[in-house]
Amino acid sequence: MIIGDALFRNNDLDNYLRAQVGAVDEHVRNTVSKTDLGKTDSEIAQQHLPGARVEPLQVDFENPQKDVSEARVSVHDVFDGAVTIDGVRATRSFAFTGDPALFSLKTNPYSSVLPHGLVRGNRIVIGMEGRNDVETLKREIDSQEKTLREYVGRSKAQVDAHNAKLEALLVEAIARRRKSLVDIDALKDRI
Repeated sequence: MIIGDALFRNNDLDNYLRAQVGAVDEHVRNTVSKTDLGKTDSEIAQQHLPGARVEPLQVDFENPQKDVSEARVSVHDVFDGAVTIDGVRATRSFAFTGDPALFSLKTNPYSSVLPHGLVRGNRIVIGMEGRNDVETLKREIDSQEKTLREYVGRSKAQVDAHNAKLEALLVEAIARRRKSLVDIDALKDRI
């Protein structure tokens, strides 16, 4: 039995990133004031860029922590009978950085074959419970890791593309905010 829930399957990453883009104008409107107008739009954008970025998932696949422990496992036979046996729980966990919520967002492209795992702090855990059969355990965990690598790569590519556009979006929003503030200030002289 595979450990954990299906990852990358709940909400859509594209929608999440579009919502982030849609929030840029409101963020700039709430944080850029007349006191900032002494700086260039690019300087202001550089100040806001770290907070606007979505941190992509980066998983350290090269340094897994492996664990095997005893487990009571329910197995089924060809006649759909079930019995509980002494088995093992085998896991690999990997450190990661980035927004852990990205593990739940559908990537583009999306496939019906999803990795399963558990997000625990700054680690992603994959594995399975079953009979003490090294070949089966290794094959299944290797398959889960391969699928996880694919999805992390897809997610990172989408987030990196989003982040690459952010500075230009911020500069445009700041220019609009600057014009609005200047127009409001000029209105004071005309009323």
